[in-house]
Amino acid sequence: MNKKSDRIEYILLLFIGGLVRFLPLRAALALGWLAAAGTHFIGRINVERTHQRIRQVLGKDTPQKKVRYIAWISWRNLFFNAIEALRFPMLTQKKIQKQPMIILLPTLQKIIKEQNGKGFILATPHSGSWEMAGVSADLFDIPVFAIARKQKNPLVDQYINKMRQSFSLEILFKHRQIGKAVVDRIKQGKILAILPDIQVRRNGVTIDFLNGQATIAPGAAQFAQLTNAPIYPVVMRREGWTKHAVTLFDPILPNPDAPDKKEEQHRIMKELMAVLSSEILHHPEQYFWYNKRWVVTIP
Repeated sequence: MNKKSDRIEYILLLFIGGLVRFLPLRAALALGWLAAAGTHFIGRINVERTHQRIRQVLGKDTPQKKVRYIAWISWRNLFFNAIEALRFPMLTQKKIQKQPMIILLPTLQKIIKEQNGKGFILATPHSGSWEMAGVSADLFDIPVFAIARKQKNPLVDQYINKMRQSFSLEILFKHRQIGKAVVDRIKQGKILAILPDIQVRRNGVTIDFLNGQATIAPGAAQFAQLTNAPIYPVVMRREGWTKHAVTLFDPILPNPDAPDKKEEQHRIMKELMAVLSSEILHHPEQYFWYNKRWVVTIP
């Protein structure tokens, strides 16, 4: 039997989801803006901690006005992302074709053709609307799949899964044998979309990231090694309220002849995170500085 708090959360989600799908996009985003502003400027949720993180990464001499701006846009974008996620079932090819990120489609189609039936990996940080990338690719029959955790609230988890059924985008839920499932799909020609900027406590690799160090899961490197698949760094950016742009970088290739697999993993993750770090520092307001699983330690 579901807990009362789970039922209340579910009913609230149903109401909000119905409302934001009924309203025009900009009106729905305006509601998200109000909620973000209230929790940020009045509630001050994690604001001081986030200001500290930004200063640690960008430097103590970073003007306070810039720090406040980065923290606010990052928080606002989180609410905008949530609003858009609730509206994912309303997305169409026609709507995506009006987005700046559509320029990436021919490149992805070319890469798929060059891979000759083999898959590859798209690695993206928590920047811009990262979930929009996977859903948009799915609409154009790009065979993307991703890894996710189940929600603690089973009713909310059921709701989200029902929304995902609007697309063919495959979601693998984390479990002990997930590695084999991922490798099999890449070998079958599918594309793994993965978020590498996640902190881990065990079996991680420590590399330079955002002017500090981060201990992160080497999953992207491991899957690249096991499938001999290239990793393409890709970063999303929100432009204004409703536009989404994307930058795809040159691939990072695993060396199948590397004598030390662990050192090769470290090399791959170092190169990957260097690319992502540079892009994040160029557009810091796009990054999710509020992440609970914060990865950066400043020496």
